[in-house]
Amino acid sequence: MLKILICDDDEIFLKSLKKDILKIAGDRVNSIEIFKEKEQLDFYIADSVNEVNVAIIDIKVNSDNGIDIAREILETRPNCQIIFVSAYDEYFLEVYSVDHIYFLKKPVEEEQLEKALRRAGEKLDDLKAKSIVVKNRKGIHRIPFADILYFEKEKRRIHINTAEGVITYYGSFEELGRSLDERFVRCHNSYIVNIYRARELSERKFRFGSGKPVPVSKTYFTHVRDEFLKYLGIEGEKE
Repeated sequence: MLKILICDDDEIFLKSLKKDILKIAGDRVNSIEIFKEKEQLDFYIADSVNEVNVAIIDIKVNSDNGIDIAREILETRPNCQIIFVSAYDEYFLEVYSVDHIYFLKKPVEEEQLEKALRRAGEKLDDLKAKSIVVKNRKGIHRIPFADILYFEKEKRRIHINTAEGVITYYGSFEELGRSLDERFVRCHNSYIVNIYRARELSERKFRFGSGKPVPVSKTYFTHVRDEFLKYLGIEGEKE
């Protein structure tokens, strides 16, 4: 189900877009939250209880930059699907500085809105579908890629670290690496991280919130930093 957030400073547009979304995809929508100001949105996003998997954001929200707003949302909700809206074509290229799935031109046509929402749903389904299945003494576990923070190798044991806890099994770290997709990057002989879930990379450590930081070795640092910057949409910047 889609949990949608809309951020735009035009109250008439907000109400109209919400109405159109419910008309087009009401059976796939769990909730729609609307915000006229960035401050309201920041307060909502700061509470981890509030789930969002689709964010529709105007390029300009009062004096705030919608692209920066999207980037901030992705820092805590990396699987959120971003849809930008604007009345101006001049912003079309700017949005490519951050990961997004659609750009809607105002006034928004129902056909284009339907395509954007369908693409968001397909991407979310794809993210949820990809998973790893492991077996240990406790049973067989299917863990979605989206739930994994990082993998840690300890001799022949592999620890799968998620926000909910740790699952340990015996396996090959090399084979594991080959089975993962582009969101996973090896940063150390003993660690593979999910850069979509990382909060920050600093002092050669990945941080995922309140848990322990994951070290990045000198051997892997340049590649890891470049991949993380690329994901964040700021490729080419240095520390």
